[in-house]
Amino acid sequence: MEMLAKIKISIIGGGGVVGSSSAYRIAQDGKASEIVLVDTQRNLSEAHALDIEQAITQRGTTRVYAGEIKDTHKSDVIIIAASGPHRTSQSSRAEFLPQNLTLAMNLVGELLSYSPSALWLFATVPVDPIVYLAHQTFSLPRQKVIGINQNDSFRFRWAISKILSVPSTEIEAFVLGEHGLTQVLIFSNIQVNGKKISLNQEQMERITAMAMAFLPQWRKWQPGRTAGWTTAESIGGIVSSIISDDGRIWTCSTPLGGEYGLQQVSLGVPVRISSKGVKEIIELNLDPNEKERLKASAQTIQEQIKQGQLLLERNGRP
Repeated sequence: MEMLAKIKISIIGGGGVVGSSSAYRIAQDGKASEIVLVDTQRNLSEAHALDIEQAITQRGTTRVYAGEIKDTHKSDVIIIAASGPHRTSQSSRAEFLPQNLTLAMNLVGELLSYSPSALWLFATVPVDPIVYLAHQTFSLPRQKVIGINQNDSFRFRWAISKILSVPSTEIEAFVLGEHGLTQVLIFSNIQVNGKKISLNQEQMERITAMAMAFLPQWRKWQPGRTAGWTTAESIGGIVSSIISDDGRIWTCSTPLGGEYGLQQVSLGVPVRISSKGVKEIIELNLDPNEKERLKASAQTIQEQIKQGQLLLERNGRP
C-alpha cells in the first residue's frame, strides 16, 4: 500500500454537507494521514467520522475523527466549510456576506494560534471577499489563502460536453472572476483533447444558459442543502495537488498582485498548487470582451470587500 503523507487536515463545518463530503473525498484518496472534523454539532461530526473511517477500509488507512478547535493543532491544511443557516431565498451568494464573514473571521482568528503555518481553503460563500479579507486582516501570505470556485469550471465543462457531445474528461475550459453572478465563462481558451476549438454564437449561448442555470434551478428545487458533491470534488482534487505537487491546474480564488491587470481583490483564476500553496497563477490570453467582463467582475468583488470591511469595523475588528 502507498505510504501515507504525514498531512493533517482539519475541516471546520465537518458535520455539514460540504465538510463531510470533502472529508470522504479526501479519505478516499488515501493520501492524508489524518482528518479532523470540527462542528458545533458534535454528534454529526462524530457520526460522519465513524462512517467515513469504516467506509474506506478497503481504500486506505487515513485516520478520521471528530474534535474541537484545539484538536486542529499543527494542521497542514485547514478547510473552512462552516456557514450560517442555509436559506433558499438568496438570489446570489453575495447575500450570505453579513452572516458568514464574521463567522469565518472569528474562526480564522482562533485557528491561527494553533496552526500558524497552515494552508487555508475557504468554501464558505461569498468566497472571494472572504478570501481577500482573511488575507488582509490576518496578514496571511496570499499564496496560502485559497478559495474554492472550481465548481464553476466543472459546470462550464459539463455544459460544453452536453452541447458538443464529447466526454467532459476531454475538455479543458475555465471560468474566471467571481464565484457568483458576474463569473466569466472563457470561450476563447476551450480545448478538446488538447486542441483549441471555436464555437458559434448559438453554441455559446446554449452553453452559457446551461452553466448559469445552476443557482436558479437549485433554489427552485429547495433541497435545503448546498451542492456538496461538486464542492467536495474540487476540494479533494486541490488537496491531492497540495500533497503530491502533481502540477494540475485548478481555478481558485486567490488575492491578485497585478495578474490580469488586477490587484486588491481576490477572484477565480487558473493556478497550480503545491504544499506551499499557490505556486503559479496562469494568465490566459483573453479576448477584449472577456477582459472587460473580468474587470467588471473584479469591481463587483471589490464592492463586496468594502462592505465586508465595514461589517468587520462595526464588530470591532480592524
